[in-house]
Amino acid sequence: MQLVNSYPVSLIVNKLQEAHIPANDATCLKEIGKRDVFFRRQGDFSEPKGCKVKSAVRLSRAGHVQFDNAPLLTCKMAIQLARFSDDKLQSAARDILGTTVKRVLHIGTYNCRSMRQFKGVLSQHAFANAIDVSGFELANGNVINVATDWKTNNGKANFLKRVSIDACEAFHVAVSPDGDANHFNHFHWDMGPYRSCR
Repeated sequence: MQLVNSYPVSLIVNKLQEAHIPANDATCLKEIGKRDVFFRRQGDFSEPKGCKVKSAVRLSRAGHVQFDNAPLLTCKMAIQLARFSDDKLQSAARDILGTTVKRVLHIGTYNCRSMRQFKGVLSQHAFANAIDVSGFELANGNVINVATDWKTNNGKANFLKRVSIDACEAFHVAVSPDGDANHFNHFHWDMGPYRSCR
């Protein structure tokens, strides 16, 4: 199936999204190298459907926060996630739960596919410029799960709501379980060329 040829406007949008990600982001790679992070550089690659990964890294740790399965992310997205995790996530956990975040759990970054609601328009996942966060492991051993804790009425839910609000400021697109039915079990965060907070 050719994702990029489903309807004409998708060609324009996909080119815009691709152009938004620098082909040689040496400045970003230099900046991430100065931060308290652990990462590996990822070689550029593309797929026939139009998906392309450029200037990407596999991020394992930011400060005291570990990331499950070293997510594959554009350098820009990795820096933003590192900043957010080491600052906003930790602040929210300390303020609301009296502990810190040890690990970010996710259900995917790179995925060569179109957006669910706009057939033919590539998702930011198709550029490794997005992450779907499903939960958090805390330093005290507790685990917070977006699917089960979002609708509860306790500290875990309060923490998730605070994280959702903070993510709207940190990322270009931030979608919570309140955004739509597709996000019932995760937060979607990306650094695409447009802005949306749901």
